[in-house]
Amino acid sequence: MSVVAILFGIACWTLGSWQWSRHVEQRTKVTAIEENYDAPPVPLAAALPAVGRTDLAPADQWTKVVLRGTYVPQSDQMVRNRTRERTVGFEVLTPFVTEDATLLVDRGWVPNSRDAETTPGADPAPTGPVQIVGWLRTAEPDLSRDLPAPQLASISIDDARERVPSLSALDLYVVLGTQAPQPPPGPNPVSPLPRPDEGLGPHQAYAIQWWLTMPGGLAFVFFAIRRQVTQAADSPGTAAPKPKKVRIWDEEDA
Repeated sequence: MSVVAILFGIACWTLGSWQWSRHVEQRTKVTAIEENYDAPPVPLAAALPAVGRTDLAPADQWTKVVLRGTYVPQSDQMVRNRTRERTVGFEVLTPFVTEDATLLVDRGWVPNSRDAETTPGADPAPTGPVQIVGWLRTAEPDLSRDLPAPQLASISIDDARERVPSLSALDLYVVLGTQAPQPPPGPNPVSPLPRPDEGLGPHQAYAIQWWLTMPGGLAFVFFAIRRQVTQAADSPGTAAPKPKKVRIWDEEDA
């Protein structure tokens, strides 16, 4: 039972530590949103990662940037399985060429077509020189799913670069906030993405629950041993053997 209690305690500690690490990770994300989302925009060149790094540090996520350049026409990439207000759709990524880099711009969301296999329409980006204010983000992992162009399973720059080779060697994209000039209205408007969620989630509570559960294994062993001792004390003892009866012929033989 002691081994079981030890293993139970180790499992509770491990699960609690894992939940706590997720809480710390979420806390870092929320802090970055709180500090960067509403900050004044900085030039893209000032926000790009230092030499030797292609993504952003956690504290630099959602850095607000201003970009000037042009969209690449007829090059939208559509990221499927994106939910907004309980409706599944696509996010529209369009390459944007600047003096410093060519990055994907997440222009927003459009609802699904008649089914997920059919790529929906999306109003085109404005043509000519455009100024964008948006937020810099590290790209998502490649889910390694073979989808028909222009669909993508995630905002993976490596995946998108296979179709748009001109993308820079940076694992970054920009979430569109505002742009000037605005594109003319069309039949398939692209809705801007909402402010990111700033909730911390239940990870901290789960970690504390697992750690508080740790003494349960030791308590179980303690009470199990105590019960066994109590049962042994309450059970009648072994009766003393009766003295052997001495027979007359045994005495005569002695």
